[in-house]
Amino acid sequence: MSELRAEVQEYIDNLSDQKLAALKPILTLLIDEPLVYETDLTDEEKEIIRQGEEEYKKGEYVSLQSLGI
Repeated sequence: MSELRAEVQEYIDNLSDQKLAALKPILTLLIDEPLVYETDLTDEEKEIIRQGEEEYKKGEYVSLQSLGI
C-alpha cells in the first residue's frame, strides 16, 4: 500500500458512518469519471500558470501548513 493510500485510509478509519455516507458520492464520482486534462489553454491561461510557477519558485505563496491544512 502506498504512503498516500495509507494516509487516506487512516482518515477514512476515523470518520463516523454519517460522514462516510456524505463522502461516498464524491468517491463514486472519482472512481467512475475519467480524468480530463485540458490541453488547449489560451495564451492568458498559460501566462497565469507561468506567473504562478515563478511566484512558487520565489516562495511567494501561502502554504497549506500555514492555513492549518
